[in-house]
Amino acid sequence: MKLIISTFLILLSIQYAGASYDCSEVLTDSYSADSKAYRLGEFDVEADFELEGSKFAAQAITKLYDNLGCDQLKGKVAKEVKCSEVAKGVPYSKVCYVENRDGYFLISKDMMENINIIYNRWD
Repeated sequence: MKLIISTFLILLSIQYAGASYDCSEVLTDSYSADSKAYRLGEFDVEADFELEGSKFAAQAITKLYDNLGCDQLKGKVAKEVKCSEVAKGVPYSKVCYVENRDGYFLISKDMMENINIIYNRWD
C-alpha cells in the first residue's frame, strides 16, 4: 500500500512540476528574444476596449498566458495597468501598458478585430 501511495505522489509531483514551468521562458522563446509580438482575436476577451480598457488589457494578458499554457500567474497577471490615446482625441490610437513580474506588455486593438500584444522582458 505504501508503494502505491508513494508512486502516486511521485507521479503527481512530476506532473505538477511539468505544468509550472517559467512563464518568462515561454514568452521569450526560451530566452532567445527580449521582446515578442502576439495576436489574439477581439472576441477572446469579454471586456470592451473602448469602455473598459484596463479590464480588457488584463483579460488579454490572461488569455495570452492561457494560450501559452502558462497558468502559474492566474489572478496575478496585471500588477499595473494604464491606458491612453497616443494621439489625443483619436480613439483607435489607444494603447494599454500592463506590467507584471515577467515584464511589461503593450496592448492595442486594430480595426480588423485583432488584439496586438507586444511583450518586453525586464532587464
